[in-house]
Amino acid sequence: MKKKIYITILFLQLTLVLYGQSYTQADIYNYIDTYASVAVEKMNQHGIPASITLAQGILESGAGQSDLAKFANNHFGIKCHNDWSGQTYHKDDDAKDECFRKYKSPQESFEDHSHFLKKNRYAELFTLERTDYKAWAKGLKKAGYATNPQYAERLVKIIEDYQLYRFDNNTYKTDSSSIVDTILPEKKDKPQSVASEKRSILKKGLDKLKPQQKPQTQELPPQEYQELGRYQNLIPVEYPYTNRPVYKNNGLYFVVARTNDTYYHIAVDVQLGVGELKLYNEVPHQKYEPYPGEWVYLQKKNSKGDVPIHIVKKDETIRSIAQQYGIRQNALRKLNNLQKDENLRIGRKLHLQ
Repeated sequence: MKKKIYITILFLQLTLVLYGQSYTQADIYNYIDTYASVAVEKMNQHGIPASITLAQGILESGAGQSDLAKFANNHFGIKCHNDWSGQTYHKDDDAKDECFRKYKSPQESFEDHSHFLKKNRYAELFTLERTDYKAWAKGLKKAGYATNPQYAERLVKIIEDYQLYRFDNNTYKTDSSSIVDTILPEKKDKPQSVASEKRSILKKGLDKLKPQQKPQTQELPPQEYQELGRYQNLIPVEYPYTNRPVYKNNGLYFVVARTNDTYYHIAVDVQLGVGELKLYNEVPHQKYEPYPGEWVYLQKKNSKGDVPIHIVKKDETIRSIAQQYGIRQNALRKLNNLQKDENLRIGRKLHLQ
C-alpha cells in the first residue's frame, strides 16, 4: 500500500501537457536552445543523459507551453508530497485541485528532476551507459515513470528527431549564441525564433497544411461526413503527440476512428487516458466504441459552436450533432431548451450559439 501511495503521489504525469496544451516545432527548437546547457550541466552533476532530460522536458511540459511550466516553473510535472516544504501550485489533474511543486526558476525544476531520478526505483538506470538513450528510455518506462505504454518510444522519437543524443557527448560549442544552430547545423528549415516562426505561420496560414502537402495515406471521414458541406476537404494540422492525422473543428483537435478502432487504441496513440477520451466524447455507455469514420475529440468540447444554427436531418441525434460541431450535449440542450430524452424533428432549427 505504501508503494502504491508513493507512486501515485510522485508519478510524473505525461498527460499534464495534453489538457488544452499544444506546441509548435518552433517551441521545441526554442526549448532546446534555452535548456540544453542546463540539461548538460545536470548530466555532468548527476549522470542522467541530457538527451533524456530534454526529451522528458519537451514531452511533459509541452516544450515549456503548459500552464504548469509557465506558472510554476515545473517542467516535469512533479507533484507535492510529504517532504516538500516549498511553494505549491494547484491544478486539476487526476483529481480536482491537485498539488504540484512550484519552483523559483526552471533550473530549479531541472535540479529537482535529477534528484527524483536518483530515488531507489531508478537505481538500475545508473548502471547503463550515459550514451545509451534507448536503454534509459526503456528503463524509465520499466521502472514505472509513466503509464503510457509508448512512453519510451515517444522519448526516443524526440531524441532522434532533434538529435538530442549529441548533447550526451558534449559535442556542441559552448560559446555558440544558439545551441540549436550548432547541434542541428543541417536543419535548414529551423525557425530563427519562436516569434519569427509564429509570424511565418500567420503569414502563410500554416496552422493547417497546404493541400499539396497532405499525406498520401491521409484518412478522411466516410462519405456521409464528407457530404456535410462544412467538413469537406479536411486538412491535417500539427499535433505533437501522435502519428495519426489530426484535424481541428471548432478550435478542438480530433482524430478520425479507423476500422476496428477502440477508445483504448486511440488513447494509446494520442497519449490520453481511456476514461478521459470517453469523457471528452460523451459516450452513450461504457461499452460503446467509435464506428469507422467517427470523430474522436482529444479535448473537452465547447459550450458553443463556430456557426449559429444547424437544421436537423434524418437520423440525427443530440450526440451526433454535438460531435459534428464540437459542442457538449448539455450545452446544446440548454441552448435549445431540449429535454434529455426529447426526439429531434427533421427540419428543426437548432441554435449552436
